[in-house]
Amino acid sequence: MRDPMQALATCFEQVAFFFPSGNPRLQESFERRARYLDSRNYPREELVDTLKAYHRFLGANKETLQMIDELRRNETLVVITGQQAGILTGPLYTLYKAMTIIRLAEEQRKRLGRPVVPVFWIASEDHDWIEIHKTFFLNYKGKPFPCSLPGDGEEGKSVGILPVPSWEAIELQLLQLPDGEFRDLVLQHCRRFLNQAENLAQWFALTLQWLLKKWGLILFDPLLPEFKRLAAPMYEQILKLHSSVREALFRRTEAWTKLGFSAQIQPLGGEVNLFLANPERRAILNQGHSYYLRGQDKILDNDVLPMLLRKNPGMFSPNVVTRPIVQEFLFPTLAYVPGPGELNYWAQLGEVFLSFGFIMPILFPRLSAVIVTPSWQKSLSKEGLTLADVYQGLDGYKERCIRDRDSLDIEHRIQQLRSVIEKGYKELGPLEDIHANVHDWIIRNEMKVNLQIEYLRKKLWQAQRKKYGAVLEGLRVLEDGITPNKGRQERILNPLYFVTLFGEGFVDRIAELPLTGDFCEQKILL
Repeated sequence: MRDPMQALATCFEQVAFFFPSGNPRLQESFERRARYLDSRNYPREELVDTLKAYHRFLGANKETLQMIDELRRNETLVVITGQQAGILTGPLYTLYKAMTIIRLAEEQRKRLGRPVVPVFWIASEDHDWIEIHKTFFLNYKGKPFPCSLPGDGEEGKSVGILPVPSWEAIELQLLQLPDGEFRDLVLQHCRRFLNQAENLAQWFALTLQWLLKKWGLILFDPLLPEFKRLAAPMYEQILKLHSSVREALFRRTEAWTKLGFSAQIQPLGGEVNLFLANPERRAILNQGHSYYLRGQDKILDNDVLPMLLRKNPGMFSPNVVTRPIVQEFLFPTLAYVPGPGELNYWAQLGEVFLSFGFIMPILFPRLSAVIVTPSWQKSLSKEGLTLADVYQGLDGYKERCIRDRDSLDIEHRIQQLRSVIEKGYKELGPLEDIHANVHDWIIRNEMKVNLQIEYLRKKLWQAQRKKYGAVLEGLRVLEDGITPNKGRQERILNPLYFVTLFGEGFVDRIAELPLTGDFCEQKILL
């Protein structure tokens, strides 16, 4: 399968049809998009009033409240991204996404000469408990360990409304963090946010807001009743146009896969592309002139859903196909910042946007980075390794390290012993004349001796590894830091691990990264 990230960065003209607002690396794309947005109307007053009330509850600073106030002005545009409400912000890439919209908004504010503000859409409506219930840190030995929410979640319920755990359950796990200079401060903040939050979405919002407070990031929680009411007209449109939307998605997906890309969204059939929470969040499906919920047999008449929508829009939420549509309806979206997986499914949505009379926003790839601490830098330099070497895995290199330090020629000496024994057993050949069974006895005895020699060989190498255990441990620490759990650092480790070691200034280092617009991984040398 082709890589959409590479296509977007190196041969945009080949995929331009799927990204109609233009190449994210060209300023003219942003200028053209801004002119298009000026022809649209948005519920700015209601949106701003609700955002201000929400951020006052969060304890937002004046920088954020000022950004929100700017949204009242018709010329103000938005750079937006989104992510599920992972505990303690979730993995590093959540922070990278947020910093990308902050930096891109700052850049376009200057280039367009008009207000552009960053908005982070908390995907609190999602019900993927497995995705958000765990995050990873490194302990004092540099080994990954999980910090997990207790329990198994509540099946089918949006994770954003689930209650926060007790601080004791979280603190017990976080005490495995190394005793860095800022650990106590980080734990104090985490405890305060958890005690203030009423649900997981608020806990996520409070934590992310703290890390990015100086940049005025605006947070959006679609589960808030006021936002649900604002989105209700679009939910109604989604219900009316579900058939057209399915066809539009099918056509664009077919065209995308014909170019050799994989389809991230795989419809099962009959999707209305809305969920109904009653109380579990279930997909609404269409069958002829009636509706039903996935996993249930009960048929809903045509007038039931519109009636429910008018009465209680909070019961409805969009799915992966229509969430971007609701976003486009609510916000004057100059650009959306996706991760690599999102980029793939957004490519399937261009005609879906057209079904509602919208044009898909510019897609600007998020920052991608790998953090290299001073101790990891030292290990790389000392061993003559590159990050590419670490990504390929160090098992082979570790084995070579041990063998290169073998000054006593273990393998040579063992082989000499084998040769002597083999020669000795050959010299026993004349003894076979004693009895017909002597030949078999000699063979079996030689096999037993060779097994003992192999055992000895393994024990010698085991002792050699133990002798140079510090070298192997250093390589293990390096590997667990750069590729924790054999995965990409930005997808596994929680940013608070680095804050405990380097303080809030660590976030400033992320803010210094240049915007490349191509998912190119950059190094952050601490």
